Amino acid sequence: LIENIEEELDPLLDPILEKRIVRKGKNAIIVLSDGKEVDFSDSFALYCTSRLPNPHYSPELSAKTLVIDFTVTMVGLEDQLLGKLILKEKYELEQQRQALVEEGTSYKKKI
Repeated sequence: LIENIEEELDPLLDPILEKRIVRKGKNAIIVLSDGKEVDFSDSFALYCTSRLPNPHYSPELSAKTLVIDFTVTMVGLEDQLLGKLILKEKYELEQQRQALVEEGTSYKKKI
């Protein structure tokens, strides 16, 4: 876990982000930018977090990573909670609401 990254990452991480894995016998190895060989496990996962509200990453970095936006707004939370409440109290009403949201989305796509 790398916390509080900015819009650029250290180039030393490029071999990891690009998954430049070399197999030597049964071992998987990544050669870092400084030439050091490090063992690699297939179960390895790298997570980076940022506190930037709307980060603009370079196209190269965006191609190497998966960006997930976990921004939470009050309107979004209210909508989720209302949906959960309606789902519990009146299931068919929530199904109707979801159908209307999907219909609205399809109309926006057509426009």
